[in-house]
Amino acid sequence: MIHIDCETNNCYVLLFDLNNWLLLPQLMSFIMKRFLLHIFFLSLLVQGGTAQGKDLSYPLEFSLFNNGNFMPGAGVLGIWSPKIHPGFSVGTRFFYSQKENHELFQTVKLGYFFHRHSQQAFQLYSEFGYRYKFARDFFVEPRFGAGYMLSIPNMQIFEFKDGEYLQKKWKGRHQLMGGLNVSIGYSFDKAKLPLELFLGYHFWVQAPFVNKYVPVLPNNSVHVGAIYYLPINSQVNEK
Repeated sequence: MIHIDCETNNCYVLLFDLNNWLLLPQLMSFIMKRFLLHIFFLSLLVQGGTAQGKDLSYPLEFSLFNNGNFMPGAGVLGIWSPKIHPGFSVGTRFFYSQKENHELFQTVKLGYFFHRHSQQAFQLYSEFGYRYKFARDFFVEPRFGAGYMLSIPNMQIFEFKDGEYLQKKWKGRHQLMGGLNVSIGYSFDKAKLPLELFLGYHFWVQAPFVNKYVPVLPNNSVHVGAIYYLPINSQVNEK
């Protein structure tokens, strides 16, 4: 597959290249170090903000998703890409407020997806969310989020210069991302099984994509995932 991308005053020919995968270990190490640093500080917030005398738990969230580039309303049922562009996300959350039927929380997530003949990307973002509980064990969550994305072309890049195409050195693109996520889920009895299952729809944009033609690229992701509340075998005792 050949794709011609004209940006600024240069035209680039993009060819699919599996050699870009060789750079993934270094990229993953770079991103994971920063992700774990965020997790460490969130752990301090979670433990520091928990009332004394209560058991602690650490929420771990994981999801698989399919990503597509279109505006809401296109695709299958208006949200699903008919072509599979797989991805996954992992993360955690801490709570600003927890009541019987309402919760306010913040997430920190690391994500990755692969779009054939286009791009693969690493995401590091945070979401502010609200949970409403209903029918005892069910919940709905709207979340607004934003963060950083490293977009990696799944192609070789050539520049037309002096009458010929010259291969350019590989480089990723640093981009911003942001959007809205709405999930619906089910909570098991946490005393017996501290697990929640959910189905979510995430509309988000990345920018800048191609400044001259498509400065903002819309994305739609459908997530299937779980949240496991990892027990912490310690208790803060009242003085």
